[in-house]
Amino acid sequence: MFKKEPHIKALSNLKNSDRKKLLQTIKTQTNLETYNFNNSNIIKQTNFQTTNPPSIGTIFTNDSNIPIWFKSKHNDLLYPTVFTCWNNHDILPTLLSHDFVIQEKLFNGANLMISGTIPPFDSRLIPGTLCGIASVQDPKRIVWAIGVVKMNMPSFDKVVGETGVAVEVIHHFEDELFKIFKCNDLKPDEFVKEQLNTEHPQDNDVADEDTTRKKEENRESNEPDFEVLDHFKTEDVDYFITRSLYYTITQDTKVELPISASNFISQHINKNLPDISHNEVNIKKTSWKKTAKFLKHFEKEGFLKLKGKGDDLTVVGMNKTKDELKNFVPYKIGKSTTPSFSLSSPNTNDKSDTKGMMYSETFYKPINHAKDLLKAVPTIPTKPLYTQQEIRDIVTSYINSKNLIDMKNKKMILLDDLLFNMVHKRQSEANAAPRTMMRGTILEPILANNFTEHYQIYRKRNGKGELMEDVEPLFKSPQRGHLPQIDILTEMKIGRKVITKVSNFEIFGISSDFLAADLRKLCSGSTTIGETMTSPKTPEVQVQGPHGQIIIDHLNKKFGVPTKWINYVNKLKNKKKRK
Repeated sequence: MFKKEPHIKALSNLKNSDRKKLLQTIKTQTNLETYNFNNSNIIKQTNFQTTNPPSIGTIFTNDSNIPIWFKSKHNDLLYPTVFTCWNNHDILPTLLSHDFVIQEKLFNGANLMISGTIPPFDSRLIPGTLCGIASVQDPKRIVWAIGVVKMNMPSFDKVVGETGVAVEVIHHFEDELFKIFKCNDLKPDEFVKEQLNTEHPQDNDVADEDTTRKKEENRESNEPDFEVLDHFKTEDVDYFITRSLYYTITQDTKVELPISASNFISQHINKNLPDISHNEVNIKKTSWKKTAKFLKHFEKEGFLKLKGKGDDLTVVGMNKTKDELKNFVPYKIGKSTTPSFSLSSPNTNDKSDTKGMMYSETFYKPINHAKDLLKAVPTIPTKPLYTQQEIRDIVTSYINSKNLIDMKNKKMILLDDLLFNMVHKRQSEANAAPRTMMRGTILEPILANNFTEHYQIYRKRNGKGELMEDVEPLFKSPQRGHLPQIDILTEMKIGRKVITKVSNFEIFGISSDFLAADLRKLCSGSTTIGETMTSPKTPEVQVQGPHGQIIIDHLNKKFGVPTKWINYVNKLKNKKKRK
C-alpha cells in the first residue's frame, strides 16, 4: 500500500469518544481485550492518498506521531503497523520466512510467495487473515512486514515445488509510511523493552500471596524467567566475544593496522563470531558494555596495543604470542542474524578516520553473464552482493582454472567466450575486438557490464546529530546506485535577496526539522522547509544569506557527513574591483 510516498494532511487529535470507539474496534477485530494504546492518552489521525496502488484511507498515530494503525476508506479492516506489532507480539499470527527473502524481496515491494515461507504454519493463517512476517533466524520473532494471507497455509506440510502468492504485503519496515513520519531512528528493541515494562509493572502496594508463591516457584525451576531479555548470560556473551577476539588475532588475515575501534569491532569482531545471533551477542551485552572498555581491558591483558584517548581509540598492534592463543582452536564462523543486512569480508571504499564521520561501502549485484561466471567457480559461496575484492578473486580463480594466462606475455589474458562477452557488451565493439586483454584492466569492464552497483552508508551519529556508542548501517540493506551527495546552492533571488538551499540530506538520515532548527541558530536567519523545484518529493531547507561554508562545517561536525559527499554551488557573481 505504501510503495510510493503517500500524500498526507495535517494530523489532528482524535476525540475522546472516537478514541474509545477505535480501541473497542481493535479489541473486537483482534480478540484481545487487554490491548491498549500503551499509555498514550492522545491518538492522532490524518487522511492519506497513495498512487501505486491507488488508495485512500486514514492513518492513526500515538502522541509521538508514530503510526500505529491505518485503514482503507472502502474497507473496515484495521491494519497494525510494524511498530504496533513490536509492542504487541500476540496481535497477529506470525508467518516465518528467510532473512534474504524479507530483505531482498519484501523490502523491495514484492509479495511473499509460498516457496519463501517456512512450515509448520499457525492454524489461523487462512485466506483473508491479517498476519505478520518474521525471520526464522531471529529468535525474538520480530515482525518486519504486515500482509493479508491468500492461501490456506495450514494445509501445507511442505512448500518445495509449490507456487502462488502466500501473503499480499500491505506494509513493511522502512516503507514510505515509515519514511514520511520520520521514524528512521526507531529500533525494535526500544518497543520490546517498553512492552515488557508495560506488561509486568511492579506494584509495591499490593502484595498477593499466590502471585508471590508462583514467582518463587519460577525462580526455582530450570526454565528462564519471562522478564529476561537475553537468551545468554553476560558471562556467555563475554566468552563468545573473547573467542572472536582470539580468532581475529590468530586467523583473520584481513585486519589492516592501524584500524579505528569501531571498524575493528564491526568488520572483524562481529564478523568472526560463531554461528549465533548477533542480536544476543554483541559488545553492548557484555560486561564491558562499551567498545572502549572492551579494548582497554585486552590492552591491559597484553593482547592489543591502542592509541588515543577516551572513546576515540585506534588499534595499532596485536600480540599473537600470548599463551592463551597458542592452544586456540579455530572454529567455523557464522553469519549474522541481526535485522541489518551484512556481508562477509566487506570492502570499505570510503572510510574516514575522523571521530563520528560517516563512511561508505560499495557492493555489486551480479546480472547477465556474471551469473554464469559464478556458476563456473563453485568454490565461491553464492550470495546476493559481492565486494570488488571478492569479484577480483572470482575472476582470478576462473582465469587460473581455465589456464587463460598468455604464456608468451603473462601480463595478458586470453579471453574465452564467457570473458569476451563480459568485457565487450556491444556487438559493434565485439566484432573488431582482440581475444586478449591486459590483466590489470579486465576488472573494470566486467564490473561495468555485468554488475549493478549498490552502496551502504555507516554512521556514528543519529538523525539528531547525537553520537552513538557503535557504528550502524544507515539502511536495512545496501541501496542500488551510486553514493548520493548533499546539494548546497547559494543564489540571489529577485529583489537581490541572497539565500542558501540544502537538499538531498534525508537519505543520510538527517531530519529536516533538526537541520532547519540548527541553521536558524547558526546563520541567525529565518529558515523554511519545502521541496526542490526539480524533484518535488525531495525535502529542502532554505536559509537567508550566503552560508554555504557554515552549513558544510555543520554537516561535518554534527552529522558526520564528509566534505567530499557535499556538492556546493555558489551562483553569486564576484564583485569586480574598480581600477
